[in-house]
Amino acid sequence: MNDQFSYDALPYPSFTFAQTHPDRLATMATFYGMEPADPEKCRVLELGCGDGANLLAMAYVLPGSEFVGLDLSDVHINDAKNTSSQLGIKNASFLKEDVTDFDAERFGTFDYIIAHGLFSWVPDFVRSKILEVYGKCLAPNGVGYISYNAYPGCRIREILWGMMQFHTRAENDPRTKVKEGVEFIGELADTVEADSLYETLLDLELEAMEDRSVSNIYHDDLSACNQPFYFYQFVDRIKDHGFQYLSESDAASMNPEKLSKAGRELLKRFGDDLIRREQYLDFVQCRRFRSTLFCRSEVALDRDPEPAIIEKFYIASNVKAQPTNAAVNSDGPQKFLGSNEASLEINHPLTKATLTYLGSIWAASVSFDELLEESSNLLGRDRVDLNNAEIEQTSAYLIRLFQAGFVKLHRFRPNFAGTAGDLPKTSDFARWQISRGSESVTTLTGLNLKPEFDAVRLLISLSDGTRDRKALAEAMLERLDVPVNEKQSLREQLPELIESNLQKMVESGLLIP
Repeated sequence: MNDQFSYDALPYPSFTFAQTHPDRLATMATFYGMEPADPEKCRVLELGCGDGANLLAMAYVLPGSEFVGLDLSDVHINDAKNTSSQLGIKNASFLKEDVTDFDAERFGTFDYIIAHGLFSWVPDFVRSKILEVYGKCLAPNGVGYISYNAYPGCRIREILWGMMQFHTRAENDPRTKVKEGVEFIGELADTVEADSLYETLLDLELEAMEDRSVSNIYHDDLSACNQPFYFYQFVDRIKDHGFQYLSESDAASMNPEKLSKAGRELLKRFGDDLIRREQYLDFVQCRRFRSTLFCRSEVALDRDPEPAIIEKFYIASNVKAQPTNAAVNSDGPQKFLGSNEASLEINHPLTKATLTYLGSIWAASVSFDELLEESSNLLGRDRVDLNNAEIEQTSAYLIRLFQAGFVKLHRFRPNFAGTAGDLPKTSDFARWQISRGSESVTTLTGLNLKPEFDAVRLLISLSDGTRDRKALAEAMLERLDVPVNEKQSLREQLPELIESNLQKMVESGLLIP
């Protein structure tokens, strides 16, 4: 694993990954019939934890759980320890550790084990050792998470990887290597046949690189070790270590309903063979990356959950009714808009009421009983008057909407402010991210937000619970770099900017109560 020391030369940037959160893993496990550990009282191990940002984001909101991070980079581990101390996080520990030397007896068992961005990027003998760690340390009802590059999508990426690696083979400096590699692909795109498939391929990959960091390109595209897998190959491999496929970390990524009619018909040919269906789904979508969950082979799973399963979760959704003043108690269809302009239509009154209420309280989540109570009020009815048939129909709708990505289910309900208050305070973790220059901030709900403007980033940083609106405006006016002749205009605009963005922070779960 000597090449992993390249992470000391060019450390991987701080990221948090919502798909690795114990709440997400517990939700998927519960949905398919498992009884996983409570996210608020669990043990979590992350192999290849980087600078600890991912684990620390979890530890910050789950103080009753224990988190252990292992990484081979001195720089990463030192950064993780320093951040943990700076933020006063007591329930996370970080160790420089080679996974090939892992001592299972020393660490004990874990309810959730995570390896994000590791499995494809190590030699094969290390991959075997990683799976041995899962085999020895994952609790009987534990959930394993491993992400990896996937075929067939990575066949396309491999074309560029090989060319970039060849072109920069004589260069040792990581940043120069990335610069020359990307520039070469740009030059190549200008020389190939115009309007050809090859030109399109190169242009698309170049466009994707524009949004990626130097470190990401260096450790991915230019890595000496980067092995993608077909999904069925990964499943065969975990079987050899006593595990079975559970699901992907994102339920919507398994949903065939987003495919064309021909694509859905193709998958139907494989009936109940989940592994074949998932593999052919990759073929249809040309998938290039997977975040796969698995559990022990002896665990009994339920692949067709009953509608009543919804009662085990907290429910959230950011869908918005269109128009927003629509009457929920009518029998006509109601349109709702989700993220990325995705839309759906519902004509069932109780379900329309549940979605309307959830959209009004986003990003908060509620139990199913609470949701029925509030939805009844919207319909002008008493909760006791709802009959079993309409409740079951709404339950079934919510499950389908969860699988389609319109509704989020949780096993943990974080505590965040419902109003900005007189002295608004963003989370310590989010302010630390801003201080580190991170493009994104992580909310108390585990979601990542990317502030569009420097002024918003500054507002997040300054909202530390010591400043009221007036003090925030003065501090921002002092720190924002604007021409002197524009200062007065900015002063006049700041109150509205501050208020509107504080409200957005409330809605996203970024403020501490």
